[in-house]
Amino acid sequence: MKEDYQISIEETIEKFDTDRKEGLTQETVDKRLEENGRNEIQEGKKTSPWKLLWNNINDLIVYLLLAAAVISFLMDDLAETIAILLALLLAVLTGFFTELQAQKSVESLQSMIYTTITVIRDGKTQTIDAGNIVPGDVLLLREGDAIAADGRIISSNNFACIESALTGESEAVEKSADDISEEEVPLGDQQNMVFSGTAVTRGYAYVIVTETGMETEVGKISGMLDETSDEKTPLDIELDKLSKAIIVAAFIAGVAVLVAGLITDKPFVEMIHIAIILAVAAIPEAMPAVETITLSKGMNTMAQRKALVKSLPAVETLGATSVIASDKTGTLTENQMMASELVLGEKTHYEVTGEGYDPHGSVKKDGEEIVPENNQDLMQFIQSGVLCNTAHIDQNEDGQYEVVGDPTDGALVTLGKKVGLEREELENKGFEKIAEVPFSSENKYMIVVYEKDGKRQLIIKGSFDVILGLADQTQETKDNLQQQNEMFAAKGQRVIAIASIENYDGGLTEEEMKSSLDSLKIQGLVGIIDPPRPDAYESVESAQNAGIKVKMITGDHPKTASIIAKDIGIADYEKITTGKEIDAQVDNENFAEVVDETAVFARVSPENKMQIVSALKKESEVVSMTGDGVNDAPALNDANIGVAMGIRGTEVAKEASDMILTDDRFGTIVDAVKEGRIIFDNIKKYVSFLFACNMVEIIAIFVSVVFLLPMPIAPLHILFLNLIIDIAPAMSLSFEPAEDNVMARGPRSKKDSLVNRHFLTRIVFSGVIIGLSAFALFWILLNGNQSSEYLQTAVFTFMAVAQLMHIFNVRKTNSFGIDRSFFQNKALLGSIALSIALQLVAVYAPFMNDLLGTEPLRFVTWLGILGAAIISTVIVGLFNKIKYHH
Repeated sequence: MKEDYQISIEETIEKFDTDRKEGLTQETVDKRLEENGRNEIQEGKKTSPWKLLWNNINDLIVYLLLAAAVISFLMDDLAETIAILLALLLAVLTGFFTELQAQKSVESLQSMIYTTITVIRDGKTQTIDAGNIVPGDVLLLREGDAIAADGRIISSNNFACIESALTGESEAVEKSADDISEEEVPLGDQQNMVFSGTAVTRGYAYVIVTETGMETEVGKISGMLDETSDEKTPLDIELDKLSKAIIVAAFIAGVAVLVAGLITDKPFVEMIHIAIILAVAAIPEAMPAVETITLSKGMNTMAQRKALVKSLPAVETLGATSVIASDKTGTLTENQMMASELVLGEKTHYEVTGEGYDPHGSVKKDGEEIVPENNQDLMQFIQSGVLCNTAHIDQNEDGQYEVVGDPTDGALVTLGKKVGLEREELENKGFEKIAEVPFSSENKYMIVVYEKDGKRQLIIKGSFDVILGLADQTQETKDNLQQQNEMFAAKGQRVIAIASIENYDGGLTEEEMKSSLDSLKIQGLVGIIDPPRPDAYESVESAQNAGIKVKMITGDHPKTASIIAKDIGIADYEKITTGKEIDAQVDNENFAEVVDETAVFARVSPENKMQIVSALKKESEVVSMTGDGVNDAPALNDANIGVAMGIRGTEVAKEASDMILTDDRFGTIVDAVKEGRIIFDNIKKYVSFLFACNMVEIIAIFVSVVFLLPMPIAPLHILFLNLIIDIAPAMSLSFEPAEDNVMARGPRSKKDSLVNRHFLTRIVFSGVIIGLSAFALFWILLNGNQSSEYLQTAVFTFMAVAQLMHIFNVRKTNSFGIDRSFFQNKALLGSIALSIALQLVAVYAPFMNDLLGTEPLRFVTWLGILGAAIISTVIVGLFNKIKYHH
């Protein structure tokens, strides 16, 4: 079945049972509105707060803590029960409130469906609510109108639209009712169609509505957003694995303790209680709180650096980024057409500096800045471009410069402003426009006639090939101009020729002006580009040096895409794949491999972008997808990290993304990746710290049971260590500065996980050494005449001191943690001091003695505690240095 852009106007009228002059009857409209629904985008599905809460309750750690609390309650240990329930609430509520953030939805797509539209119904032209448009309606679209539905053009005059939000292309697209394609073509090449969410830049057209609501291209994109499901982040997966691993270890230890106790005729209830203590010791109750605070700090740091991260897990995922798949238009480039180079006469060459529509810039010749006012020919040429023009450049509320009208015209207006020429001022100085032929896709040029002081000048601006064919110049001159044109085109520039007839004495009707063009003289050529962002090259280089692949994705022509990719330094820029090639290969077994090896993707559709992201993820890449248009939204939503532009980005793109760049700089992404890597390094440090501390408690208890000794530590002591003593130092590790090599190494692979042999060995060895030291201290003190409370207080205090000292073995990846930077981390200094003070309160404050069952320690016991803690810290440090830091 043929698509709407492949059929004739008469077939379209017949298909939608409408009338090109009368439109639909109100009766037909009512019937179709009932059948098709309103012309609106449906909201995405939301997760209820109750479901979010259940997701946090339905967790193995929560069930273990709940079981421990129930058993403690049944054993009449109220203080222990309350402490375990507090730990449980901390674990559940931290996760719940983290996830209870603004739900991503496609509500902003509603803003793409505008409130009113001009329509012909019952033979009358009327303005209606855009939500009431139905298929078959005949719309009248004029310059400046926002388009509220997809439709087939049935007649037009000099009609063009900006479709960059959907296609990613910067230039206005010429539209024509008669441009029918027999073959399948991408959306950007469907020149007899208009699309919801785009805008009219020139002329007018009558259009038959073909799709409304969710069936429009914008609606389909909304559907794609709704279909994608949230995935666990790399960090979630790793912490889940590590938690399960340590819980399994605790379960094995608990079973072993239970068996040992039963063999030695210990009471069954006592052994169950000991097993519960082991389970509580194993569970990292502080982990959710520390993770949330660490990621929140990273979120704030990124915000200060112009990157707004919308979810906490995304902060860490950024650090794992191995591919940045970047939209070209508006991300790597300005999405603003700019006059980049000029040629006057045959060979006089000039360069123009500046950014997009910003009127600040200069003109250079041979690399040297010149004063344009001193060059009459140059000023005359630029003046012609300003006069033969209808565009305006305005500054919006955010201080950004925007074009009103055709982007190419906007480039010439901006060029004029850079040398002090503006159309309004010229007209105030006596230039009077007395005739005009607007630009049209048929002519491919615009003509104006200006009169000043009794003299008339005809100016024509348009396609180089057309103007060259009309010009009255020698073949040698034309050959030289053709060479200049090819030079500009080779750089990916759009070439505009400007010509004139001085002292014009012809007629002023369109036919009379056209018949006079055989005496045209070409003044010069303008090379117009959508320029790369000023920092793009440096940022791409930084990313690639950090081992991150940069891939460019665009709706532009392959040649233009390749030239831009080369200019900004993308490696392997000549490796290009088009949307058609993707469609042909998507089902092949090696498709993911082809995508991974491609550097530039051109002429792609929104579906292609999603296919690219999915293929890269299949290749085990962690993908950051950047973009600013409606067409980018599905891929932004599907990527591990979706990054939207904050200034030029559409609301749809922002809603679909995980991160918004408030300065639109590609370099900000690289800065965010660096921060993500720092965060992951610091997460590894506090995970290593917390789990090693939990291992200490498990080892000490397990060995004591095996040797048939009393409990070396009480359950409340374990909870105090896990929730009071360890949490502040663990949080302070999130303030550790970047390691020297953070951006010199490649991205971490999925194999470089937290649960690898290297990392687990360090945790287990540290826990075993400190745990055996705790047992040794306990065994030595058992030979004295001390109460069980005093012995448990000594072991409890040793664990607090040794665990605080263990920070020096985790805060630096490749060295011992006492150096100058230690004193720069004020949070760490403060947290250690706080933890020591809290431990002293637990040991010496009478009310804490009653609550925790502790007794004040004597000086000689402190000497033993400090000695054992120093010895265990040195042993762990030497092991790490010998085994991992040759």
